[in-house]
Amino acid sequence: MEQSHLANSSVPQVEHFIGQANRAGFSRFDRAVLGVITALVVALGAILLLGDRVGVTLNRVGPLGDSARSTSPIILSFSENMNRDSLTNYLQVVEVAPETDPQTVNNIETQDAIPGSITWTGRTAFFRPTTPLTPGGAYMVRLAPGFASEDGRQVLSDYRFSFTVRRPRVAYLGPATDIPNLYVVDPSNPDAVQQVTNSPSGVWDPSVSPDGTHIAFAEKNSTTGTSDLKVINLETGEIRQLTNCADADCTAPVWRPDGQVIGYQRVDFNSNLPNVPVSPTRIWLLDLNSGATRPMFSDSQVLGFGLIWSADGNRASLYDYSTPGILVHDFPTNETSIIPSQYGSPGILSPDGTRLIYPEVILSDTQTRSYLRLVDLNAQTDEPIGNPDDPIDDDNAAWSPDGTKLAIARRYLDERYTRGRQLYLLDMTTGEIEELLFDDKYMLGFFSWDPNGTSLLLQRFPDPVALNDPENRGIPELWILDITTKALTKVADNAMFGRWLP
Repeated sequence: MEQSHLANSSVPQVEHFIGQANRAGFSRFDRAVLGVITALVVALGAILLLGDRVGVTLNRVGPLGDSARSTSPIILSFSENMNRDSLTNYLQVVEVAPETDPQTVNNIETQDAIPGSITWTGRTAFFRPTTPLTPGGAYMVRLAPGFASEDGRQVLSDYRFSFTVRRPRVAYLGPATDIPNLYVVDPSNPDAVQQVTNSPSGVWDPSVSPDGTHIAFAEKNSTTGTSDLKVINLETGEIRQLTNCADADCTAPVWRPDGQVIGYQRVDFNSNLPNVPVSPTRIWLLDLNSGATRPMFSDSQVLGFGLIWSADGNRASLYDYSTPGILVHDFPTNETSIIPSQYGSPGILSPDGTRLIYPEVILSDTQTRSYLRLVDLNAQTDEPIGNPDDPIDDDNAAWSPDGTKLAIARRYLDERYTRGRQLYLLDMTTGEIEELLFDDKYMLGFFSWDPNGTSLLLQRFPDPVALNDPENRGIPELWILDITTKALTKVADNAMFGRWLP
């Protein structure tokens, strides 16, 4: 009642005041100022009478349409600074049937909402699902009314939007027998290959951004002999230089899982320092927001290469020949632990960053081979996986995205012997191992899981000896293996360093 009375009475009161001012002989300027005051009072009265009919608005949302990838975050950008902690009470993301109109979905149950975590940058919220979104799946995002700003203004209406998730593609370097450049291919249509870089000196070390929209890589300058990091936007084709390593080699970029930082290897040539040799390899970090670069460790005596992040970005591992061993750095505590090892591998951190798998070498008079060890970083235990005395040679491994399984490159040394390693799957809960792929005509190289844990991307080499074909040069090929059906699909010939594009 008080608001209504003020709004209805304010205008005649001001008009009466202006009339008095005119009779008092106020100047034209004075009357103009009073006119502005009148307008402000009228506007204030209208707001008090009608209330806030707009509330907090959304300036930007995403993804939209078919632009989403399985690792894409859901983005909500607000017009005001919000009460961040309460967003979980109002935001729901649910999987729906394809072609569903989000405005027709009723009775959204809380248990149907997919779980995830929320981070903020300024007024923009990023919801990252706990598990990757389903390729080909459709999703609806709902922001319920009532979510409030720091000043108490609210989102007044129910807001919804939907999107579908692209199926993953593969990026790789090719040709392996010549100057390599970046290519992108859809595994369902391997003949439709897109070349995305055209470097005369070649590109190396491709690393895909967590959201799948960019690829960072190293490119050598044929004139100076140095290498720099660059990044290509796959949507626009724009290539941007990230580093300026004037007297150094900057290589092997690795994205931090939040997409804000890239770790890389740097070797300084020290050309302007007489009698100073080329420096050993160190890990540097590049902040993509500010463009600033710095060594990962303030202590210049800490060396290392082969940086690997945990999926949550809280830990990273690398190998240091001077130790020798694996360095595991915990960023929240800024503590570094050392795992003695002679093999030279930085190991593979589990998705949650609590465990690390690494190969260790066994030297004997008759043969040299390796086996895998498992480190529990919280319990501070280091134990072999299986029996090191078994006739096996395990060289490499990759955690499944949920951390329950381990793909292993294994070569048996008994009657099952093959020249090249084959692919096996270890259940980390039961300890059971199964054969995934056995073909003694091929040797297995690098392999990686797709974001959803359903397939493995493999780099394989034909074995000229097993094929009895001395003309075969063992040129690498890329294949995809379906974990469930064991179906094997060739993606590219004369290709290497395959990477999933979610």
